[in-house]
Amino acid sequence: MKCIGFIGKADKTELVGYVSKIIASTGRKVIMLDATVNQKTRYTIPTIDGMEEQSQYLVQHDGVEVAIGFSNMLELKKYLLSKGEDFNAYDYVIVDTDQEEMIDEYDLRSANANFFVTSYDKWCIHKGIELLRFLCAQKRRTDPEGVVNIHKVVYFSDINTADSKYVERISDNLPIAWEGVQLNFPYDHGDLSVNIQNQYANKFDIRLLSKTYKEALSKTVEIIAGDDIQNIKKVMKNVERVTKFSV
Repeated sequence: MKCIGFIGKADKTELVGYVSKIIASTGRKVIMLDATVNQKTRYTIPTIDGMEEQSQYLVQHDGVEVAIGFSNMLELKKYLLSKGEDFNAYDYVIVDTDQEEMIDEYDLRSANANFFVTSYDKWCIHKGIELLRFLCAQKRRTDPEGVVNIHKVVYFSDINTADSKYVERISDNLPIAWEGVQLNFPYDHGDLSVNIQNQYANKFDIRLLSKTYKEALSKTVEIIAGDDIQNIKKVMKNVERVTKFSV
């Protein structure tokens, strides 16, 4: 079982959903866990009748198991046990959070990989850095010399004045090691509209996403799963093909 954290104040629901679907399509068992304040998945992911009235539930959505309302990993384990499911049978738990409390409860300081997700909006960056400051403090409690390794994900738009190094500058006093290259996801190339369309279609459908968005998705999955990038792209093509004939 590997734990992957997606941390930040930016809306990451669809991004985490697409990543989870692609990884699940490689044959791995994945739980996408909504640990955000707004619990967006309660409203965008359909449930079985009566399930939405429960405070905690796990629902299968377009090939992905989505966990909603759980405050820590123990609660999720107990829930799965009550349903006759083995938590250890899953390969990945992918945690989407924008809360300090959930960073602590899901022990993201020890995650196999963490992704910091932000836009160039200054509020989003600064509030996100507050989360990273908390994450670093948690790390230093158990390892006084510890460094947090994290991948940077940026939703970008065509704003020429945006400072691509702003995040690094305001976080340079934190024990952070930025991993690899920045992962850039376009925000205004039609991808936002695709996300909303997919909410109404009840799918994590990647077919109409821009080429740039898909390229960033494949690189993100490569980091998490460790698979060859060309194989990941083949999986994504197959996901698109299957979706086309299931609509």
